[in-house]
Amino acid sequence: MKAFSLDDRTTAFAFRGVLFLSMLLMLVHSQRQEKVLELAPFVLAAFHLFTSFVLWKSDDRRLATPNAQSAAFLWDILVVGSLMYFSEGFDDELYLMFFLIMFMSALMTKVWHSFLIGTVASLLYAAMWNKGHVAVDMPTTNLLLRFAFFHVMAFFTAVMAERVRSREERINNLEIRLALEKLANGGWGIRYEDDIDPEVARSVRAVNSVMDNLAQALERVMKQNEDLRDVAAQALAQLAHEKERLEAQSEKKHNQAR
Repeated sequence: MKAFSLDDRTTAFAFRGVLFLSMLLMLVHSQRQEKVLELAPFVLAAFHLFTSFVLWKSDDRRLATPNAQSAAFLWDILVVGSLMYFSEGFDDELYLMFFLIMFMSALMTKVWHSFLIGTVASLLYAAMWNKGHVAVDMPTTNLLLRFAFFHVMAFFTAVMAERVRSREERINNLEIRLALEKLANGGWGIRYEDDIDPEVARSVRAVNSVMDNLAQALERVMKQNEDLRDVAAQALAQLAHEKERLEAQSEKKHNQAR
């Protein structure tokens, strides 16, 4: 049976697709859109899905750099915040829960912790709704969609943060492995292919530079040791010669005394 697995970019696209569906459902069931239908939020959601598809399928390595990934995440947040406004208006409590969920999910060390954050956020929001503090006169369907949105946003943020952490961990592990390989190879540099990831190539060059400097420092120390040995040998030879001279003089004086 053939196994099915998702690579890093496919996983990111899949979660962006789930985020797109959750926001689309909120727009479809929005009371604000029922009063005055606006095409702008739907066009924005479709454009966001298109950009997600480009990030998924493009082979341009510049899109895989940390700066590009950070810009893509900011684009995600901007689109989601805009669609929330088109869907529910400027709801203070909803935006507060939105940013709080992102902040807490980004700090979690495990992705599955995001489910706990989404659940706690949903229970807290339900308690405020029950007491009439938020979402007054909102249909149950819209409230449940907000709960689903909380879970989706928490999981999406946790996955994006985990991608950054795992990338940094891979780079650190690669730096250590290359340093050990270079030491085992007698101090020679590590070769890498031209199509290697730019971040990995930068790490390889940094490791090679450090190891080259270390090798040069060791060579200087060895040369200094050799110079010291030469000086010590010359000093010992001079001392031996002086000892022989003094012994000869002493023996000469002894013979003269007889």
